[in-house]
Amino acid sequence: MKNPKKPDFVYDPVEDKGKDLSLKSSKQAQTSPDNDMDFVFDPKDNPKEHIRAQERAQSEVDPIKSKDSTKHSPTDSKDMADEFNLPKKKKRRWPKVLLILALILGAALGYLGWYLLHHAGKVSNNLFDFSSQLKGESRGRVNILLLGVGDPGHDGGALSDTNMVVSLDTTQKPAKVAMISLPRDLQVSIPGHGEAKINQANSDGGVDLAKQTVSNTLGIPIDYYVVANFSGLKQAVDAVGGIDIHNDTLLSDTEYPCDNNQYRSCGYKLAPGNYHLDGTAALKFARCRKGTCGDDFGRAQRQQQVLTAIREKALSANTLANPLKVNDLLNAASDNVKTDLSLKNIQRLGDLTKGLQKDQIMSIVFSLKPNGFLVTDRSSSNLLPAGGSFDEIRKFVQNIFTVGPIWVEEPTIAIENGTVTSGLGGKFKIKLQNDGMAITITNVGNAKTKDYTTSQIIDYTGGKKPNTAAYLSKLLGVPVTQPATPVKNPVVDFEIILGADYAASVAPATTSTSNTN
Repeated sequence: MKNPKKPDFVYDPVEDKGKDLSLKSSKQAQTSPDNDMDFVFDPKDNPKEHIRAQERAQSEVDPIKSKDSTKHSPTDSKDMADEFNLPKKKKRRWPKVLLILALILGAALGYLGWYLLHHAGKVSNNLFDFSSQLKGESRGRVNILLLGVGDPGHDGGALSDTNMVVSLDTTQKPAKVAMISLPRDLQVSIPGHGEAKINQANSDGGVDLAKQTVSNTLGIPIDYYVVANFSGLKQAVDAVGGIDIHNDTLLSDTEYPCDNNQYRSCGYKLAPGNYHLDGTAALKFARCRKGTCGDDFGRAQRQQQVLTAIREKALSANTLANPLKVNDLLNAASDNVKTDLSLKNIQRLGDLTKGLQKDQIMSIVFSLKPNGFLVTDRSSSNLLPAGGSFDEIRKFVQNIFTVGPIWVEEPTIAIENGTVTSGLGGKFKIKLQNDGMAITITNVGNAKTKDYTTSQIIDYTGGKKPNTAAYLSKLLGVPVTQPATPVKNPVVDFEIILGADYAASVAPATTSTSNTN
């Protein structure tokens, strides 16, 4: 194969600069003897290249302009892509997508905000209180009244069969919490209505009168209130997926009303053991009071147990991270709970009690037990303060975070004088009473010998009543010891033997060799 003929002319823009390379006409190019070429360049036949040639020529005249002109314009890039079939750059769609997502998120948050406000507005009459602190925090204690009433249409629905004060010691972190229950049959003075059972106050004058009545009875201010009905308790338990409780004794109430007819008795029975209760079962557990259910005292104890279990479950990660459960809780509250706590107040309560364990919540139920502060009225079913007035109850409640931890342990002690100092045991008894400690003193007498130089505290509970042990140890300045040999059925929880060290710490007393305690 012959080599192809090389063209007589090759266009070089650099070498041929300034030369007139255009031909007068295609006819001239064909007839000219010197123009026998395989290729003829005509800029007019290629407008784009003509423009580029002009730009290159101009760049040598004006370097500054050339620098700017070398940048490809969007039009040039498009032309090059078209000419050489280069892939076209895709337009970025992220800004538009992000804008759409932002609008969707904004709408969702707006709806959520409206939803929360809608339900919160049905629950709270103080929705827009944005105070950073709760009422009562400045004095170190916040008191919230909880009232439990029947459902609308229920017989005696306005009567508050549950009357409880939740008190927080805000000087501690997390705050200490005490739940104080007043039995519904407690006879009190209701302002403007005379003497009546305490559950009558809400029926006579609503929550404001109930707050005033409880405040006067216990000697403490009431800062907030929460009123809930039976359905609210039931729905709240179901909303958190049920609660876990431990039942200590056999519960049997043959008069418990039927689920669908409160005027008929269907009975209720629950054996001792651990249970996972749904809303219906939890309501029965909390309402049972007759038979072996312990009257109002046992019922109040179980109500506190149920409320504590609901709190623990509601604040768990499994509930807070589940939108359906949160929605169910909101629905349960909006229809069955009324309060003057705002959303900000509730958030503050959560902050104050963050980290609080359920076994750290003190449960106080006034009862007919020793040191229970109550007695039965001889002429009625009403309950009365044991001392004839509420003075002792008020003193106890006002110092609840000091005396309460010992009171709930229901300790019993025996006091023995192990010295020759007369009346030492009686002085120690008076000291306990002046401290307001609810300790049952079974005996005050003399020890077997009178030669004790150091006081002794013997714990027969095996460490099961640590608050009492700690108090006695601090009071006498000696450690608590265990009995030398195990005692199967001890008569008391603690045996106190007073020594010469305690005799020296009290006011001077007459010494005697007689066996006086």
